[in-house]
Amino acid sequence: MHVSIIGMGLIVGIIQNFLINSISYKITGIKTETFNIFVPIICSLCYEILFFRLSFTTILIKSIIMTTILIIISFVDIKHKIIPDFMAILTLVVGIVISFAVKTSLIDSVLGMLCGGGIMFIIGLVPNMIGGGDIKLMFALGAFLGANRTLWALLLAFFISAIVGIILIVFKIKARSDYIPFGPFLSLGSFISILIFNV
Repeated sequence: MHVSIIGMGLIVGIIQNFLINSISYKITGIKTETFNIFVPIICSLCYEILFFRLSFTTILIKSIIMTTILIIISFVDIKHKIIPDFMAILTLVVGIVISFAVKTSLIDSVLGMLCGGGIMFIIGLVPNMIGGGDIKLMFALGAFLGANRTLWALLLAFFISAIVGIILIVFKIKARSDYIPFGPFLSLGSFISILIFNV
């Protein structure tokens, strides 16, 4: 069974590479046919971890869908330093639909959206802190996670990003003034919150 999960992750990862290239074309207008080997590897690893933690449940399906979208968003953000609006909207729509499908509390989903989007909006008032795409993404993820897990996702994202930022600066990989995409940290924080709190 584990081999099947890993195999599915590899196949989905290949499709994700195609989608990332397509989104890159929409952003830059330049066609690329690059294949990032880390995409299927990370996808397979995430699927295996989710299966190990959640087993066969509707929660597993919900988490796999969310993770699949977040991997695409993360790699696009790393590559282009932008989270396209349509990806945030897609995340929001899918999050709401799946919340209904797995009978998640609508109130909890709405509170998650308000917590995620509201907190990020306030932080975004500080110049050069985060981008508008990060605010929209966290608003959308709130529909998946609910209020409690959204708060934890944010805390984890800021904590991990701070550690990574310090390491990059200490080893002079990045300067203090360099921009570091925050979308991947929001994605990682959300993924960890799923594992810890078992959405």
